This record gives sequence, C-alpha cells and structure tokens, in this order.
Amino acid sequence: MRRFLYIFLFFYVAFLNAQEPVRIIIDEKVGLPSNEIYAIEEDSKGFIWLATNKGLQRYDGTTFKSYKHPEQRGLSMFEPFIDDEDRVWCMNISGQIFYAQKDELILFADLKDDLNGSLASIVANDDYLIVSMYLRNIIIDLKSKEKQIELFRSDNYDISTDYGLNKKHNDGLYQTLDHHVRQFKDGSFYKVFKLPENISSVELRPSPIQLLQDEESHLFILQQVKNTKPKVFKRVDNQWIELEVPAVFKNANITMPRFIDNRLWCPTNKGILVFAIIENKLVLNAKYLENFYTTDLFKDTDHNIWVSTLRKGLIVLPNIYVEKININNELPKRLEKIGENQLLIGLESGNAILFDVTTNTQTIVEFATSSAITAMTHNEITNQTFVFQKIHNYTLYHNDLSISKNENKLTSVKDAAVVNKDTIIAASSGSLIVTTVKNNQSSSLKKHLFDKKQRGYSVLYDLTTRTKYFAAVDGLYYTKNNTDLKLVTYQESPLLVKKLAQDINGNIWAATFKNGIFKIENNKVTQHLNTQNGLTSNVINALTVDDNHLWIATENGLQRYDINDHNFKSLKAQDGIPSFSIIDIIVVGDHIYINTSQEVFKIDKKMVFKPAVIPEYYFTKVIVDGKKQPEQDIYVIPNPETSTTIGFNANGLRGLSSSTYKYRIKDHTDWTQLQQGNNSVQFASLPVGDVTFQLKQSESDIIKELSFEVKQVFYKTLWFWTIVVSTLIAGIILYYRSLLRFRESEKNKQLRKLVLDNELVSLRLENLRSQMNPHFIFNALNSIQEYIVSNEKNLASSYLVKFSRLIRMYLEQSRENQISLKEEIHAMQLYLELEKVRFEDKLNYEINVDSSLHLENVKVPPLFIQPYVENAIKHGLLHKKTDRRLEVNFDRDVLNNTLTICVKDNGIGREQAAVIKAERVNYHKSFATYANNERVELLNRKRKEKISVEIQDLQADKGTACGTCVCISIPQH
Repeated sequence: MRRFLYIFLFFYVAFLNAQEPVRIIIDEKVGLPSNEIYAIEEDSKGFIWLATNKGLQRYDGTTFKSYKHPEQRGLSMFEPFIDDEDRVWCMNISGQIFYAQKDELILFADLKDDLNGSLASIVANDDYLIVSMYLRNIIIDLKSKEKQIELFRSDNYDISTDYGLNKKHNDGLYQTLDHHVRQFKDGSFYKVFKLPENISSVELRPSPIQLLQDEESHLFILQQVKNTKPKVFKRVDNQWIELEVPAVFKNANITMPRFIDNRLWCPTNKGILVFAIIENKLVLNAKYLENFYTTDLFKDTDHNIWVSTLRKGLIVLPNIYVEKININNELPKRLEKIGENQLLIGLESGNAILFDVTTNTQTIVEFATSSAITAMTHNEITNQTFVFQKIHNYTLYHNDLSISKNENKLTSVKDAAVVNKDTIIAASSGSLIVTTVKNNQSSSLKKHLFDKKQRGYSVLYDLTTRTKYFAAVDGLYYTKNNTDLKLVTYQESPLLVKKLAQDINGNIWAATFKNGIFKIENNKVTQHLNTQNGLTSNVINALTVDDNHLWIATENGLQRYDINDHNFKSLKAQDGIPSFSIIDIIVVGDHIYINTSQEVFKIDKKMVFKPAVIPEYYFTKVIVDGKKQPEQDIYVIPNPETSTTIGFNANGLRGLSSSTYKYRIKDHTDWTQLQQGNNSVQFASLPVGDVTFQLKQSESDIIKELSFEVKQVFYKTLWFWTIVVSTLIAGIILYYRSLLRFRESEKNKQLRKLVLDNELVSLRLENLRSQMNPHFIFNALNSIQEYIVSNEKNLASSYLVKFSRLIRMYLEQSRENQISLKEEIHAMQLYLELEKVRFEDKLNYEINVDSSLHLENVKVPPLFIQPYVENAIKHGLLHKKTDRRLEVNFDRDVLNNTLTICVKDNGIGREQAAVIKAERVNYHKSFATYANNERVELLNRKRKEKISVEIQDLQADKGTACGTCVCISIPQH
C-alpha cells in the first residue's frame, strides 16, 4: 500500500487576455496641474505639451510649466499643434488662437465671431494657419494676418459625410471634403484623389473623417459611425481597400488614432486598442488601460508611449514589452519553471498557479494547508515538483495534476535542488540537508544523508562533477561525499552568498548579499563582478542563467550580462521595471518572468532593451551668488570666490538617466564625470579672466558651452596694491610725525604738570602760612601764657596740646594731594576751639554734617576749607563785639553727586570790612583768599567736573548787611 495520500486537484482556467504593460501615472498627486487632458504633443526638443482644462502645460520629464496670457478668456486649451519652427499652437472655446514660443504664450488671432463657440482643428505650415470646423475653413496668412474663409456648408443642417479633420503628413497639409482628399498649396486646397465609394451615408451621421499615415507612407481613412463598427480604408496602388474590422471596434469612441511601429493605436473611451494589419484585416494585438477614458497618445524619441486621459492624468507606458500578469490579487512568493512552456507560481496563500506561457492560461493548484510557499524545485526525471510551504511539504504530479502530502516534512526551506530521482538537497532556516525521496516521501530527520545545523539560503547541484553547493550564513560550502564540507574563499575571506546559478559551461555564479557576483571554476574564484566593472549595485537580489547570459537583479536595476563579451545591459524604472525587489528570475523561451512580493511580470528578453538614444540637453539656469541670472551671451562673475551654479536638463522620461555627463573649465581643468541623474554643477571659485564652461555627454562628442567673465577681486588688483602701499608709506610718515608731536605734547604736559604741581605746593605753603599767621600764633601763645600766670595749669596744658595737634595736622596735610572729609573737619574743630579761646568764649560756632555722607570715603583737597573759615572770623566776626555766630554745613547733592560746603557768619559783611581795612595803614595782608582762588583755578585745570566757589552777601529786612555765606561745591566723580 502506498504511504502517501493523493489529494485530487481542484482548478479553474482563466484566459489572460488583458495582460497590462507596466505604467507610470503622472497625476495631480505628483505635480500635474490637472488630471483632465484633451491632447498631447512632443516637440523637437523632447518637451511634452499638454492641452488641459487648466491651460497649456509643458513637461520636461521633471517639472511642469504653465502658459497663460493676460487676455486669455477661460482656462481650457484644445487642439495643440507643433509647426516646423517648434511653435505650439492651441485654441480655447472662445475662439482665441495662441502659440507658445520661447517661454511665452502669444495671442495670434481672435476668431470669436467666426467660430461662435465651436472647436476647430488647427494645422500650419511656414506661411499659413488653417482653422477648420464643420462649416468652414479659415485660412490666415502668418505674416500679414489676413484671413480668407472657405464655406463648405450652408448651415448646421447641411451634413457632409466626408468632411475630415486637417492633418499634416510628409510636410503637406490634407483635408477630406466633397468626396475627395484635398491638399493645401499656395494658400488654397486642391483635390488630389477621390474618397472610397462606400463611405458611410448621410443618414448614419458619421463623425469627421480621420486621415492617417503609417510609417510606410500609406494613407488610411478611419470613419466612425454611430451604433456600428467604424470603417477603415487603406490606399494601395492608387486604390482604396476597405479593411475588415473586428467586433471589438463597435461603439468605441475613438479620439486621436495614430500609427506606432506600423500598428494602429486607437485611444478610446474604454482604453487603448492596438491593431495589426494582416491581409487586409485589423487584428487586435492588445488592449490597454481598459478602465481609462484615453484621449490622445504618441511615442516619444525614447520609445515611451505617452497617453492622455480625460480624468486620470497622464500615463506613460515606458516599455510595452514588460507586462504584468494578472493573478487575481494573490501575492507571489516563488517561481519555478515546469517543462518548456509552463511556470509554477507559489503564493502567499499556500496555493499555486500553473501558468501556460503559450496560451496565457492559468490553473489554480490548491493545497490542503494555507501556509506560505517558501521554495519549489522541479524534478524533470519524474515530472514532479516538490513544493515547500513554511511548515508542510507537497509533491505535485504533472501527469495527472494530483498532489501528495509529505509526512516527513522539511520546515522553513528557502531553496532546494534535485540531485537525482530519489535525492534532493535543501537549505532551510536551520539546516543544510541532503535527503532521499522514495515513494515521494523524504527521509525522516534521523535518516537524512547529510544534515548540518546551519542557516542556509541557496543550494545548487553540479550534475557534471556531482558536487553539492550550500550557501550558508557563514560562507559558501561544497561537498561530494555528503560528509566533508569545504569552504570557498576569495582573498582568504568567505563568500556570503544569497543565490547560486550554473552556466552552460559548468561555471558556478554566486550572487552575494553586498559584494557583487563571483564566478567559480573548480571551486576557485576566477572572476568578480561589481560596480567597478558594470553592476548597478553590489547588492544582489536574484540571479539566473540564460544560455551565454546572466540575468541579474540588483537593488538598482535588472541587468543582462554577456558571459563571453563581458558587456552589461541595464533596465531601470524608466525602462518599465516597476520594482527591483525581485525574488526569482525564470527564463521560459523568449521571455523571462520575475516576481516581487506583490506581482509577477513577463519580459520579452529580445525586445525589452530600447535602442540607445542620446537625448538633447540644454542649459536651464545660471545662479551667481544665490541669484538666478537672465539668459545672456557672457555671464559676469564679480570675483573668483563667488559661488556659481550651472543647471542643465535633458527632456523625456529617462532624460538625464539615459546618459552620463562630463564637464570642464576649458584650458583650466580636465573632464570630470557627474553622477548619473545629477543636473547641476557647482563652483565655489572660478579662475580670473575669460572662462569657458563646457558640458558633454559621454556617448557623444558634441560640446555645449557657457562663457563667463570672472573679474578679479579688487584687493588683488595692481592698482589696489599701489594705493595700499602708497597709503601705507604716507601713513607711516604721518604716524611718526604724529608720534613726534605726541611726544612733544606729552613732554609739554609733563612740564606744565610740574609747573602746576609747584604752584600747588606754593599755594599749600601760602595756605599753611595763612593758617599759621603771626596773629593766630601770637594770640595762641598769649592765651597759654595767661593760663600759666593765672596758675591755670590744666587749661594751659589742654590749650597747648590742642595747639600742637593743629600745627602737626597742618604740616602732615600739606604733603597730601587729597585728604578725607573726616580729617578736614577734625582740623577745623581744633582751629575753631582755639579761636573761641582767643575771643574769650564770645564766638559761637556749629559744624553740621549730612548723615548720608561717608566721611572716610569723601575726599577734599588738603588745607582747602579752613582759609574760608578764617576769613569769616577775621573779616566778619572780629569787628563785632557781641553775638558772634559761625555755621559750617557739609551737605551731599545726591542727584549731582556733589559735596556742598557752606561757611556762614553773622558778621559785618564784606562792604564794611573793606572800609575798615582801608582805614588801617598797617593792616595785615591775608594771603588765604588769594591763594585759595588760585588753587581752585589750578585744580580745575586737571578736573572734568569743576570746583565752584560762590560768595553771598547776607542782608536784613531793611537791606543792611548781616553777614556773609561762602558755598563751595566739590564734585565727587
């Protein structure tokens, strides 16, 4: 009895009639101004022009530019047409005709009254613009703007069945009308040949005829007829041949049909229909974008198909030879080739799809468990496929499409390979295994031929040398006897391999995680492929062999490597490859199949590579010191250190990525290659003088240039340094002259200071002499003598002590420049006490000090206040017999930070004192007042804040003198 259970296969077949090429959608989400596009055109420079409901737009493959005119009525633009001078003509529903040229939209004509709100078709040649609608042609001379009108309908009810839209073919302008094809020459239309006899009748109300031309210059007529199939005619040997039209064409609203690669591409309200013409029949080749209302299309110079839609923006088919296989939203995990014409797709759901590549049919293979499929390997000897889910294993029998479940399961298998009909090798997340498969059951865990506990990624069996290869987490191993594992190394380091493949010559190719690809012969590395010799990245995702080629999926592209010629060809996103996270690559006939974690794609390996196209490139901007410069013949750079940026672009979908660029400063630097995709060059500095910037494509010898005039910075010019040296010499001369004058001035200052100091010393001596005048000393000694005679020894001793202290203070203070206010007041008190004795106690005095004054900190000139007190006593109070009062006040002016000293007496006043002085012949001369005035003047010479002395004559109510007040202000800054 057989030890396995057959599980019968349940399946259904789906015909994949709608395999879609990879598409790139450019809509409002990525910057398209409007998703509503009516028509598109490409100019000679590769710019894409769009007529949208938000005006005329230009696309360079990267950015959009909107064109507007201040007199434009409404936003929508229609009917773009590009003439031989690359002027882009368009019109709006209001009848305004515009053309775009040199980044400006120009209003050419206003046909509001002629068109009455109807749209028209536009064509132009070097001399005329033709605006055509269902009632008339309007022919306008481009130079004079004179217009002539050709009426061919009397009113809206006069329906002509053969009116056709204007078209330009082979430098000629054509139109169908009055049962003829007409050509425009020398300002008028002329009949060329008749239309087919069996054109549709008037009652069917056909749409305007579309006049087409294929790449072989055959003319075609396409006439749409309501509620039936369109009529299509081809002109061959001066005759019209009606082509058989398939039923799929019925009720299709065809907008702007075009011939591309000798196939008729028809944008319709239900996608694009692509027809080949075979034996006078239109044969449907493909149907694309079924859910899109397509309005126009064209093939650009880089072989991309651009499609405009009415509501979903712009769609680009970068490569119709890369097609997505519809697998009904299933997630593919692994691919495996079955025989010559079948592909097995393992799914995340645990099931699989058997895909017939010749009939494009698929069969669903359902397994009993729903764990994701992690690996598959096909045994060509037994026509069986081993399917490894994450936990369970199955065998699929292709003879009767039955399934058996393997009880001795291998878990988490990442890769497996068949050794012979009874043996397989496998790499799992925890083991490297060689096991037998008998009766479709693998060996139990204890009976594996080989089992090494090591995480593995890929396996390969070399049938010629009978060598088994295991790519493990710590290196690439090989063995022949299932016992000894040997390590393959490169430069004494292990190879960390992700995928293994073998070419037709028996060489092993090992794709690594991040170190490129290694070729292994006789278990030795003989070649290393990396980014330095052609790989787009050293990170390899998938690898397979196709005769003498390798197909390589890197993180940056899909590449084909010629093993013999050592050449690479690359496919990137702009070539139609939707993702580079490729898991498997399988070659089946003329196609390769790849899968990502989301989708499966079919690639025509012969047609997928586009012809090499060197795009037209141009300069876009010059930025000097952060400011964009207007276009000019020579750009002026103010100094060589000014930052300069030069931008350029190449139009189209692949644009900059289809070529590499080099630049140099002519006669100054060598050619420097830019990184692919980079579209600007920045200079932190440029050489002085006339500079030529040159840019070229690596694949072309054409050089484009920009001219610059780089001015020298002023501080590096000869005239500047002449001025600097002259100024420096003059400065040195002036400096030394100034220095001599300064030294002379300082010397004079020192001399003046010495003179001043001498004068101050003299004045101090005068003050001292005045304070120690003979009368004061004589009176003081008489008082002491009187106390001694009177036997008043204590009073005599006290008076003598005070007198000696006062004399000592005067002598000590005379040596200082400044003394504290406390010391000054103390000396004054001693003086007044002695004078009071002299006046026999008939002198009353008060010394009042502001409490806010810090007596130790406040400084005054020495021997400065006492002379004013002496004058008050000698000249004011001496001549008064009774009630002698003296008041000395020390106050602080907080606002001005000034010490104010007021000496006030109630004597006879200055006027009476002067009279008495004049009457006395031998009157003692007082030097105190004179010396103090001189001293104040000298002190003020050295001070910013000046000392002031103010004398007030005090008077009674009747105007009689009653004393004198002297106020001294000493600033404390």
